[in-house]
Amino acid sequence: MTDDLKEQWEANARVFAELIGDRGTPHHRIILNPCVERLLGDVQGKTLLDAGCGEGYLSRYYAKMGAEVTGVDISAGLLERAEALTNSSLGVSYRSGDICSLDELDDARFDLVLCNLVLLNTPCLDEALSEFRRILRPSGILVFSIVHPAFDFYGPGDWEMGEKDPNTGRRTGLFFRVDRYTEELEYKRYWRTREGEKFPEPFSFYHRTISTYVKAILESGLRIVALEEPLPSEDSEFFDRERRVPFFMVFKAVKE
Repeated sequence: MTDDLKEQWEANARVFAELIGDRGTPHHRIILNPCVERLLGDVQGKTLLDAGCGEGYLSRYYAKMGAEVTGVDISAGLLERAEALTNSSLGVSYRSGDICSLDELDDARFDLVLCNLVLLNTPCLDEALSEFRRILRPSGILVFSIVHPAFDFYGPGDWEMGEKDPNTGRRTGLFFRVDRYTEELEYKRYWRTREGEKFPEPFSFYHRTISTYVKAILESGLRIVALEEPLPSEDSEFFDRERRVPFFMVFKAVKE
């Protein structure tokens, strides 16, 4: 990771942790997390790396489900928050680390690697996937999620919006527009708090095509066994836009 990326996450650590709120946003809880959990399968008694763990809400969740969890992140501020929120009885081990180079982790150490909404903010896709393969045991599983590359409003696309819906508090989506999908670029975008305020610093996002992700996984030596575009798990007007175009994409790969 570059110093610039580390500084972004450090500057935004407090407001990011507040946005996640120890349980994830509605998009995480209703769309993404159920898919990720299903693809990971039974974690009881398994070793799991939460790669890019942030404030650790998924580390804590899977520890409660019976996994032996290690959380790694580049942000000291987020790791400090993770430690404060984690009951010591869960046995989660947090450490500072860079998913581009996980030298401190032994080969074939983990049964599972989870990398949730991290690789789209990471310049080193090939290196990270290679490291995940190295630290996985034979038949180990990698599950990683990204914002859907074809419908990514942090990349080459955006919603054309209508008026705000008084029932949901969200603006109505008229249609999703996308252009220059094949141009793989770095974008910087501000996230917003629940109150609509900008984060202190913009985040870097790396737009890649779906085929780039597939090629990188295969060239790392992993085998893709699932690729999903999860839809909301509940029928709510709030998620009208996310039912019309998929918000996330989730990959599952195996080390053979």
